[in-house]
Amino acid sequence: MSIFLRSKIDKHVSVFYSIAMDLEHRLRDYHVGEFTDEDVVYGTGLSARGLRELIKFRLVRTITEDIRGRSHIRLCDATVFKRAAMIAAINQAGFSLQVAGRIAYFAPFHTILYEICDPNRGREQGTSARAGLAVSPRLRRARAEWFDPRKPAQVRPSDDWWIKVYDRRFVGITYGRDDQPNIFGDLRDGCARFVAWLPCHNKTQFTQSRIAKLAIEWAPSGERLPDVVAELEKPTKSTKELRSLGYEYERLSADDPLRRAAEATVRNPLSTTTVNISFAIRRAIRCYLGIEQIEPTPKSGKLR
Repeated sequence: MSIFLRSKIDKHVSVFYSIAMDLEHRLRDYHVGEFTDEDVVYGTGLSARGLRELIKFRLVRTITEDIRGRSHIRLCDATVFKRAAMIAAINQAGFSLQVAGRIAYFAPFHTILYEICDPNRGREQGTSARAGLAVSPRLRRARAEWFDPRKPAQVRPSDDWWIKVYDRRFVGITYGRDDQPNIFGDLRDGCARFVAWLPCHNKTQFTQSRIAKLAIEWAPSGERLPDVVAELEKPTKSTKELRSLGYEYERLSADDPLRRAAEATVRNPLSTTTVNISFAIRRAIRCYLGIEQIEPTPKSGKLR
């Protein structure tokens, strides 16, 4: 082998090793579960001002909000990082940060989406600190490609979760692009307010999704995962606090005129706004890990 060829091979090996070591370092940082404002802005594409607005209106909460001082570094956890990615994607579709934040909060089964879309779940066995659910080896293999640096981030129409807004009014979620939507609220006052509907958890559609099937694999034996998550996400557990922060919800019967109007609109919409929330979360994590980059929001842009 010539010296020139050996030199080229050694250079490529060195670059590959450097990339692998850097990714491993970022994965260790991710595992700690502490993200700075810079991490969130870089990963999600939010502007720094946008993130400050989310924190100001308590649409996301930091894990250091009770700490004060000029040298204080504000931090958030992985759940807030993922929620910020979801809010940013909805905001980029043309909705205000406040509306986007409230849609994200009420999106049915978002807890499971946050738990499954995580590189730690793809690397090791363990338990979910939030739900106490064990991760199986089969789950690790099934999701390994999501954060594989050798593969580009890809939309997966049959697997991804989508927020869909019909006629700029009715807000639904699908657990596969071609599924029928689960309408869980509506926009009012010219899209300035989002009002959630209770009940809003359609368990049948959720359990048929790939992400749900993966989650059910590692749920404790005998546990009815959809019921557990629906109970965990109940807004009625903190009604007073939510209303003080501007969150709204209403109880609507199955034959309520508003639900019937939504069904008619979904069948024949004039327009549909679609946001791939699972892809937004995966892409944000890949950006944090240094696997890829997204364009940040221009500093001169107006905050919607």
